[in-house]
Amino acid sequence: MKLTSAFTRLALLAASTLGLRAQPSESKPENSGLSIWTQNVTQFRKDHSVVGGYKKRWDLSGLPHYVPQQKLTGVLRIWGNNYLKDGELGEYWQAEFKKFQPGLTIEYHLPTASMAVPALACGVADLGMSNKAILTDLLSFEQVYHHSVSEVAVATGSYDVYGWTPAFIIVVNKANPLQQISLKQLDGVFGAARSGGYVGSVWHAEYPYSRGKDEDIRTWDQLGLTGEWAGKPIHPGGQTVRAGASTAFSDKILRGSGQWVEGYQGYTNYIAKSGKIIPWSLQVQRAIANDKYALFYVSPMSMGSELKELAVQGADGGPAVPRTLETVHDRTYPLWNQQFFYFNRPPGQPIEPKVAEFLRFVLSQEGQDCVQREGRYLPLTSEFVNASLAKLQ
Repeated sequence: MKLTSAFTRLALLAASTLGLRAQPSESKPENSGLSIWTQNVTQFRKDHSVVGGYKKRWDLSGLPHYVPQQKLTGVLRIWGNNYLKDGELGEYWQAEFKKFQPGLTIEYHLPTASMAVPALACGVADLGMSNKAILTDLLSFEQVYHHSVSEVAVATGSYDVYGWTPAFIIVVNKANPLQQISLKQLDGVFGAARSGGYVGSVWHAEYPYSRGKDEDIRTWDQLGLTGEWAGKPIHPGGQTVRAGASTAFSDKILRGSGQWVEGYQGYTNYIAKSGKIIPWSLQVQRAIANDKYALFYVSPMSMGSELKELAVQGADGGPAVPRTLETVHDRTYPLWNQQFFYFNRPPGQPIEPKVAEFLRFVLSQEGQDCVQREGRYLPLTSEFVNASLAKLQ
């Protein structure tokens, strides 16, 4: 709770400094009609990367040290995640790996995570880094190579840094008495009756990928509230469903169906006529502050005194878990996110040596220490490192 409060104060200060603080009564800045992707989004990301983060150092002694299995030469081409260059992690990995493999040059091409798998499909990348690959990424790769792209988790998403794949945050208006919610209830609130959903590129029609209207949750009494809240409608919202984060939310909560609740309020970043980027995060902050029946998923930038965060219960039951630095790191908070490296490994074939060596380095004490030295993404625990290393066999 102290970490959340401290972050909230930092977020408000940074937003105020940048001229972006949302006020419940202020009018919405007029849209310029320009694509934000033609503007200086890199500077926007860097401006917000200074808010949040951590200085903590976890004990990484349970992770293996990186010991080269062979000496490499040539070039390793890494495409995708722009946050490798928007922060320091890309440089840290490059410099540390060079100590072990001086004959190999890492060549970064990092316009956006959306290029990670497509670059592999086009044969111009050896590795692609991104959050969970979306359906169109997988289909493009599979249509070219006729086998699945390989993925290895290499870091847990941030606790409170906007852009660095933060854990999803579930909030209500501060006047709402609700304290917690389960993953199943989130499906009821944000989802609708559906015929199935995707796991990767494979369609599933069995329960719970398909479900009926009887599991919909549309009023607050269905979440246990009584009195003046009974029978009142829930107003769900968050980032636009076209956003990558919403796709990840759908995969986690709506079973990969993309079947969202009717009336979902979606917001996105846009360019105002003043030239400023107006973040979706502050738009939803204003919307929630003005609506006592709101229940949204938000980013760390949204947090403020008008919002109340809910603890979340996992799919297997048990206690509801609040979002903290520790519960995101150990993944007991159910709505954590993660970052992956993707690569092309034909079935039954060994991984290309330079790819295997770099991935073993990233998953080592040395590689994960680079993650925590930057202080945005979170290092993997030994349990998840071992799971990722097993995929390299």
